[in-house]
Amino acid sequence: MTKHFPVSLKQQQRQKDLDRSISSHPFQRSGSQTLPQTMDDEELVAAQELPQQQPHHPRVIIHIDMDYYYAQVEEVLDPSLKDKPVGIKQRFHVVTSNYVAREFGIKKMTLITEARKLCPELVLVDGEDISKYKQMSARINEIMHKFSGNVEKLGLDENYLDVTKEISEQLEQGVEGGLLERVEGYVYPPLEGGCSQREAFRRACGCGCDRRLILGSHMAKEIRDCIARELGLKCCAGVAHNKLLAKLVGSVNKQNKQTVLLPNCGSSFLASLGSVKALTGIGEKTAEILEEVGVKTVRDLQETSVEKLAKRLGLEQAGRLKEIAFGKDDAPVKATGKPKSVGLEDSCPAISIRADAEDKFRHLIVRLVKNIAEDGRIPIAIKVTIRKHDSVRRTSHRECKQDKIMPSFFRHKDGKLVLADGAQDKILAIVMKLFERMVDLQQPFNITLLGLSFFKFQERRMGTKSIANFLIKKSDIEVQSITNLSNESITLSDSFTSNKSSLSMSTAMDCDSASLASLSGSESDAEPSPKKCRRLATFLARKSGLLSANEDDSSSPSKLRVADLRLNSKEYDQEPCK
Repeated sequence: MTKHFPVSLKQQQRQKDLDRSISSHPFQRSGSQTLPQTMDDEELVAAQELPQQQPHHPRVIIHIDMDYYYAQVEEVLDPSLKDKPVGIKQRFHVVTSNYVAREFGIKKMTLITEARKLCPELVLVDGEDISKYKQMSARINEIMHKFSGNVEKLGLDENYLDVTKEISEQLEQGVEGGLLERVEGYVYPPLEGGCSQREAFRRACGCGCDRRLILGSHMAKEIRDCIARELGLKCCAGVAHNKLLAKLVGSVNKQNKQTVLLPNCGSSFLASLGSVKALTGIGEKTAEILEEVGVKTVRDLQETSVEKLAKRLGLEQAGRLKEIAFGKDDAPVKATGKPKSVGLEDSCPAISIRADAEDKFRHLIVRLVKNIAEDGRIPIAIKVTIRKHDSVRRTSHRECKQDKIMPSFFRHKDGKLVLADGAQDKILAIVMKLFERMVDLQQPFNITLLGLSFFKFQERRMGTKSIANFLIKKSDIEVQSITNLSNESITLSDSFTSNKSSLSMSTAMDCDSASLASLSGSESDAEPSPKKCRRLATFLARKSGLLSANEDDSSSPSKLRVADLRLNSKEYDQEPCK
């Protein structure tokens, strides 16, 4: 009698297809697993008669991982630190260390007190301010884009590159035969004597990936050499036909080395890693669940049926884990754009006085602006985060509030974003207003963490196209927030110059200053209300003759004929915003 797992027909079919493919794997042919019990005799015969699909590995993925990143950046900035045991401290821990320090047993997140016992000569560098690490990471990312436009950033020190297109172009143009006979770096598994590298790749697979992966190893070497030459930083690289294997094989040979994986050795390579926690995507919690069903190692996972895993994890996750265990990963490299938010958080001794919090926020604002200086985009929202400690209950909880901020708080100077005059105090006023909404100053309080982050960025645009940032509303063109243009001069188009009516936004701001927020820290400081913007727009139109005096103020702002407005982009380019 056939035993059916209680899932949908579609899921049953997916399970059967997956287990059929698994049954054809060398580990399964050795007798370590039988076909699933959900198959009856007819299905079993059909599965045995299925033709084996030829492997195809069209992609070339490079994973770049910087060696001991924070500590290495400090060595570049201060060459005297080289050859000394160096640790980067954040609050009470050593968050990373160089290889000299690691020889003393100092690992990631080692307590500072313990690290000093292990290595009295340890040089500790304050790593609370990570702006220098972010700046270096941006420069690394720029180098990556010289080799491929398809770069996915992981944190500050890791990047994926899909160089399939670039390698294909090299092959189409023709490459020197010598390049295809030699692999840069190490090969996994190590080659046996008497077998050339090219021959080993040819034997591994006949889909043509041998040429692609060998050229990929040469490109990985070029990337690493470029980073070392321009930034003085060392890194490791992994080259494979998918992201999962490229990341994992790159860690086989460290430091300042690279490894390329033979395409037919993915499953045996993963089986050699030992614990399932070595696999990308399997954390502590998933590992604990797997251990409950008798799965501790990657080989255990390969040899355990999908049906057994599904009873504990569900069919979808069980199938995904089986695919990972055998090195199957079709995930694309997603080109990473600019971050949607940029923030800083500082742990601190308990703050119980408003003035101390204000002083801390003032420094955070300065640091945060430095972090977005190279970005060029203007933030129009800010979020404040705090962590409160309850000494009675001995618990802590986080809370955050957010508000809008004016684009006029920022200006561009020498190609970098900086604060406008007086803007720091105005931002601080908004921050403290949010702080007081989360903290009752009339009651005792203990704050152990303060954080700030900018988000909702606005691209910097110059010329006539920049008006699109401020004029749009689905079916009707409206002046959304004409005060956003306060940093740019506006003049009338040629068709209206005969009226001799041209004025700058700075003049308009002076004329109707009573209608705008005072920027003292109230709710309206963050962004003028739409009604006030419309009144200002109407005022401007009447001054310039675009709107007659007897027309109703509440009429659609589209009557301003904003299409006849243009930006004086030359003035914007030459004069910094005040």
